[in-house]
Amino acid sequence: MNQNMLGLLGPSNVQLNCSYDIDTDDVLFLINFKAFIRGTFRNIVSFSPPNIGGAALILTDGFYLMGRVTLTNPTFASTTAIMTFNEVDCEDENDYQCEINYQDGSTGESPSPLPLVSTNLTVRAAAEKPAEAPLITGVNGSIIEGQNVTFTCSGNVGNPPGTFIWEKFRMIGFFPTTYPDEPTIITPGLVNCTNNGTSSVTIAMESEDDRSLVRCVIKQEFGDVFQQTPIISVLYSVREPVITRSPDQPSYIEGSDPITLTCWGAGNPIPTYTWYKEANDTILSNTSTYVINDVTVENSGNYICVIENMVDGILYNDSSDFNIIIGPNVTSSSPAPSSSPTGQPSSTVVVGGQDSVQDNLPAIIGGSVAALVAVTITIFICKYTLKKNGKYDGQSQGQINHYETNFSSGNTPPASTHHIDLYSSLQMKQSSKL
Repeated sequence: MNQNMLGLLGPSNVQLNCSYDIDTDDVLFLINFKAFIRGTFRNIVSFSPPNIGGAALILTDGFYLMGRVTLTNPTFASTTAIMTFNEVDCEDENDYQCEINYQDGSTGESPSPLPLVSTNLTVRAAAEKPAEAPLITGVNGSIIEGQNVTFTCSGNVGNPPGTFIWEKFRMIGFFPTTYPDEPTIITPGLVNCTNNGTSSVTIAMESEDDRSLVRCVIKQEFGDVFQQTPIISVLYSVREPVITRSPDQPSYIEGSDPITLTCWGAGNPIPTYTWYKEANDTILSNTSTYVINDVTVENSGNYICVIENMVDGILYNDSSDFNIIIGPNVTSSSPAPSSSPTGQPSSTVVVGGQDSVQDNLPAIIGGSVAALVAVTITIFICKYTLKKNGKYDGQSQGQINHYETNFSSGNTPPASTHHIDLYSSLQMKQSSKL
């Protein structure tokens, strides 16, 4: 018989072969395959040699093979009896023997069967996914931050037996925390090719383990299988509230758009929120957000967010504050005219830069044109009056020419001196005429 066979549980083509060699005058009349059943080797199948004819049969003690094996009788060309396992089951893992029954051709006697040849079939099986999620022990009710929690997993670890490893997956992060060194206790299964394995791991739970899961994985040569807990809730006290503002800017102008303050704090159970303004016990909001709709200087100041939750009958709280700066809305205006050293209004125009010059350009041009027209009319009147009264002398003409020259060149006489002298001269000449 072929020796020490391996078969994988499930569909297969594993064969048990029994070959023989007898003298030509011997008569072969029966070949039996035996299996070790109930403490002894029992016939499970029988083959007919070619000189006898007939079909190979599954015997009573081999009924467990029905529908799973194919029997092939020996022929004159091939002196081998074959049992092929189309489907390997765990109970096929056993010790087997082949028995040859013949008649001695020279004596006509039927001696004892030829020496029995033994072999064995080892059935290898993949591990099975544990039927139950890991058992959680070590807690009374809810899991609280800091508690040591034990997780236990059991299942068929296959044949050859696999081992358990443990993994913890947190809500944030791509890679698990692995616990590869926890022992796996192996006990033989109820059937040959199974092994029951049990393993446990104890984990000190942290706040970051909230919304995590724990997985037991059976590592085995035919493939890994796993089972895992439902999502785990870990209770922990509130901490580290953070406040943000929108729009996000260092300060605000009175009358601008509303300012939204948002507070977020960690904790399980989910925290409650309360908003206050510094030095004021009035509750502004009981939600995670507070909106400053009236953006005024009076609403500047520190805004405080208080978060609370209760864990294991104890109330916890934490707070954070945020300073909001709101400045007055200052509107720009033109300055009042300043006085010159002589007490006369200054002709200097104060503008706020290039944009202001462009904005006031029409007014500046209009004022200049008006001044030019007024001066021209004044000079005409003076010339006419002097000529009419016969007092238009060289001194008056010089004053007029000097004034015209300065005005046309863009030089404005200080404090309108020439204008005053011109009228003074006119008045003096009129008085002397009188």
